[in-house]
Amino acid sequence: MKPAGYVAVIGDVVGSREVEDREGLQQRLRELMGEVNRRFSGTIAARFLLTAGDEFQGLLGGAESVGELCGLLRAELDPVEIRLGFGVGGLATALQPEAVGMDGVCFHRAREALNRAKQTGSPVEAATGGDDGVFKVYGSLYGALRRGWTARQRLAVDWTMAGLNGRQVARRMGIGPSAVSLHLKAAEARAVLAATRVWVRALEAALERDGR
Repeated sequence: MKPAGYVAVIGDVVGSREVEDREGLQQRLRELMGEVNRRFSGTIAARFLLTAGDEFQGLLGGAESVGELCGLLRAELDPVEIRLGFGVGGLATALQPEAVGMDGVCFHRAREALNRAKQTGSPVEAATGGDDGVFKVYGSLYGALRRGWTARQRLAVDWTMAGLNGRQVARRMGIGPSAVSLHLKAAEARAVLAATRVWVRALEAALERDGR
């Protein structure tokens, strides 16, 4: 029987050397890893943790929560920007409680995806071992849109992607719900979220193919 497929996630901070309070950033990242592990415990196969420098990684047993995961990571680290690489595949070693001390195709592809994100300036990439065209297009278009958003538009989209409703986003941002709606409309959030759902379904399909 073919081993089960996983989704490995590797992320890092964009321009981390330019961040003045590196110690504070490290603490925020450590706390965020704990929040991610609690919130997505149902789909996490190996817990997220900090690895080298400002890099972090984790292992998912499914892809259904990937959109919310991306939104939460970005919203909680605002205004610091991150890039993410997702890799679909199996493990060559035993599954561990935390995403360290393991090897396998999923981690190699996640690294490949992260390197591609660095080269292209994309906020997110994925590598599946198949046709990754949909992931490359999404990363390119989403990155272009994101670079044109204001700081508040980015945060409104990120919290919405993380699963918060309009009133919850408003409380997080300290503004009214109508202002949140205006930010989301200006950012074309409806189209962005629809494209993200397509991207997540493509990742789920790749994971299903890999597990057959």
